[in-house]
Parts: sequence; C-alpha cells; structure tokens
Amino acid sequence: MRVATCAALSLVLAVPLVADDEAEKALKRFFEGRSVVVRLDMPATSSGVDVYPEREDPLDYRKVGDRIRSSGVSLREGDRITVTLVKVKDDLIEFQLGGGGFNSFKDGSGSVSVPYVPKSSYEKDLERRVRQETDERRRRQLQRELDDVRRDRQAEDARNRVVAEQANEMRRERDRRRALDMGSRFNIRFEKKDVPPTYLVPEGVMRALERYVDFRDLGHRTPERPEDLVSERSGTAPTPEVGGVRKGMTRAEVEAIHGEPLREDESQEGVITVQVASYGDGQIRFEVTYVEGVVVRVTPLEPR
Repeated sequence: MRVATCAALSLVLAVPLVADDEAEKALKRFFEGRSVVVRLDMPATSSGVDVYPEREDPLDYRKVGDRIRSSGVSLREGDRITVTLVKVKDDLIEFQLGGGGFNSFKDGSGSVSVPYVPKSSYEKDLERRVRQETDERRRRQLQRELDDVRRDRQAEDARNRVVAEQANEMRRERDRRRALDMGSRFNIRFEKKDVPPTYLVPEGVMRALERYVDFRDLGHRTPERPEDLVSERSGTAPTPEVGGVRKGMTRAEVEAIHGEPLREDESQEGVITVQVASYGDGQIRFEVTYVEGVVVRVTPLEPR
C-alpha cells in the first residue's frame, strides 16, 4: 500500500512539472530571438531587475539603483535588445536580454593569489642558532643577520602583493568592460512557490513587464506547429470533446459520425494550411479546425 501511495503521489507531483515544462517551451518559441525595447536603465549583472507583478509596487527602484552603482549600466532606456532566454523556475520567470547579464562566478576572470615566500633554510638555521647561542655578543650578531634575512623576505612578500593587486585590478577592469556588453535580465518573481498559470503564457509575461519593456514591435509570430496555431488563436486549451469529436481525431473519423461539413474555409497560417469546417444540426453545432487532416481544435457554436 505504501508503494502504491508513493507512486500515486509521484504522478500527482509530476503533472505541474510537465505543465511548466510545456509552458516554458511555448514561451521560448514566442519570445527568444525577437527584439524588444527597454524602458529603463538596466544593471550590467545577472542579478538583473526583480519584478513582483502581484504587488502594488512591482519594482524596487532603490535596489535597481544599488545594482547599477555596483556594476554599471549595460542597457539604456530606449535600447532595442534581443530576448536570448526565457526560463521558468519554481517561483520566477527569467526573461534574459542580450545574454542575461554578467555573472562573476561563470564569466569572471578570477583573481591572482599572492605567492607566499616561505622561510629559507638559512633563516630557519639562524633562528635555531639564536636560540642556542649562549654568548651575548655572538647572539646579537646572529640576531642582526636574522633580522636582515626576515626584512628581505617581507620585502619580497610586499612586492608580490603589489604585483598581484595590479594584475587583479586589470582583471576587474576587463570584467567591468565585458559586463557592459553582456546584457541584463528581468526576474519576474511571485509570492508563492509556483508561477501562477496566468503568467505562463506570452500575454502574462508581457503584462508583468509592460511598464518596463516595450513589446509593441514584437508583432505576430508565424506559427510553425499546429500547437502554436491553436494557442495563438484561442489563448486557452481547446474544448476536450464536442459531439463526440475531440482533438487528435482524423477528418475521416469526424465525418464518419457527422457526415460532410455544412461549410468549410481554408487559409494559410505561415507554413501551415488550415481548414475550418462547420458541422451539426439544430441541436448541436460546432467548428473543427484541421491541420493536415487532424483535429487540433473543436469549438462549440450556438444552436440555431
């Protein structure tokens, strides 16, 4: 029983994961590779700009200012930039622009460590001899020799620190210049653990960012697959079944039940040829959208 319960729970938990995965794919197809215009200066860091669309004040401008002061500006208000990645995580959607911003851990040049100069065998021997020497005059002489050797070692350490700091400053400056060319990102964050379904569609993402991103030139994307066509036309999932007709059936199966269509229209949507056929009688009427002879959408109509 415990095994069966665990298996059932695993299936339940897997459903939203699959749904989020499909939603992420749809968002990627719609946004990635397309250009938008930003409406604010954005920091040159992968920390980007946090937006909380469910709050009265979705954006903390002071935090944005802090990040700009720390990392500089990679995108200026009015810049046109390409959407390079859309990623759905537990409680956020990453909307990356022009590379997503500089990540010091992944993109940084690292740092040069200061080489430590160890004690030489001569210095160690002098330390030993100073401890063991009983003659006061000879001990002072050995101590002076030991002090000279220590000063030489410490001076070399100081020179190494200066060289390392100069090298690290050159690396930091190189990273700062690179960061200005690596874009930024919006992090659309939510109060609860999961992203609400209303934001897992292109319209939801655009609604969340409309104050900060100009999407007006995004335009209509030519559908490449039947699923894209359905989602663009309806914005919601198709009706599961009307009059015994459901998504995935062939045209022959539909017409074996309802006969020839009362009316039919054909159009070209990008590279896809679409037929929309009307069926029914006085009791039930509906339209079926076909792509390559397969039902991709069923729409009920009002009875006459």
